[in-house]
Amino acid sequence: MKIHSARTFLILLAVCALAAPLALAGDAKVVGTWDAVAVTPEGDMPALLTIAEKEGALEATMDIGGMERRIEDEKLEGDVFTMTVMYDGAPYDVELKVDGDTMEGTYTGSAASGELKAKRQP
Repeated sequence: MKIHSARTFLILLAVCALAAPLALAGDAKVVGTWDAVAVTPEGDMPALLTIAEKEGALEATMDIGGMERRIEDEKLEGDVFTMTVMYDGAPYDVELKVDGDTMEGTYTGSAASGELKAKRQP
């Protein structure tokens, strides 16, 4: 029985070791620096979105008008990237569909909502 348990453990360990890089590989599709534009009631608002992978998790920063905004809850599920951006003290939920070097989606917050598009920098 000990041999069977040890063999099962080693097989499970091997499967986990092989699966971990595959799970992280999905995150790679959003990692990079993105030129983003939000359509707002006051006109287009450009932003610089940087997404990195740190310790197995996604971490994003966003510069809007020369000010870095706090971002929380970065997630990639399939080809949909979501995050919450703090802007002028209010949270804005962002949902973007990733398609190669472009992302398109929406933002929704207490003061406004609209379209958001991004293109990965080379």
